[in-house]
Amino acid sequence: MKLVIIIVVVLVLVAGGGAATWFFVLNDPNKTAEAEPEPVVDPIFLEMETLNVHVIRGGGVQKYIRLDVTLEMRDAEAKALAEKKIPKLRDVFISTLNDYFTNLPSLKKGVKIPSIKRRLISHSEKALGKGAVTDVLVQGVFEADWKPAN
Repeated sequence: MKLVIIIVVVLVLVAGGGAATWFFVLNDPNKTAEAEPEPVVDPIFLEMETLNVHVIRGGGVQKYIRLDVTLEMRDAEAKALAEKKIPKLRDVFISTLNDYFTNLPSLKKGVKIPSIKRRLISHSEKALGKGAVTDVLVQGVFEADWKPAN
């Protein structure tokens, strides 16, 4: 008889502990029924003309770099604004790329895509405002030492 009482008491304590754990730890009172997933929005892209950069050091061109860039835009309104300001955007991008490559300690390490992407996103704010460009997709890079035609 004592054994049955001990088993019943242990079962009641385990059930009570499980219920308390669920009520105080696992149960989220703010949780509603299945939350609906946000609708997937297709990204909006703006393909830019090739950016050509002549890296000048020591009074002469040292390297020639071409970048094919596509911008991922926040929305259609940001894309429309960017299309209107393409000349300003290209000017900002080419200026910042010239500055970046000219001030690199060494040109032997090649083009660092992550650094360029961060720089172009940051500088796109000068032409379009904060957050208009959500990502810069580098579609192609060509880099060559400069050899002037004779």
